[in-house]
Amino acid sequence: MNKKQQAVERRQYVRIRKHYIIRFYQKDNPSLKYEASQIENISKGGLCFTSTIPFDTNALLAIELRTPYVAEKVYLEGRILECKEKIKGVIYQNRIKFNDLSAHAADVLDKVEKYNLSKGD
Repeated sequence: MNKKQQAVERRQYVRIRKHYIIRFYQKDNPSLKYEASQIENISKGGLCFTSTIPFDTNALLAIELRTPYVAEKVYLEGRILECKEKIKGVIYQNRIKFNDLSAHAADVLDKVEKYNLSKGD
């Protein structure tokens, strides 16, 4: 088994590489209001996005996701697993693990996965 196969098998959820728009804020830091960003990828377990703000590991974020699958916003909550500096002092890549998903959020993430897998993305 090669390394790529091992990496795929360790994932619990299918990763979808789409650039949906999110708005987010750090729940423990009321001075940080909503910031906008674009995600790099998303799954039922979490997402990866870039920001101009560095986050500490375990920081709790509230996330507002917009997709073409539902008209209303989807609200998610998650913790920062990792924040890597991509461009020194300017751009940070953030990996988030979702906390318990609401039924609505789980349904939207199901739709995102099914639609993108049917398109071969």
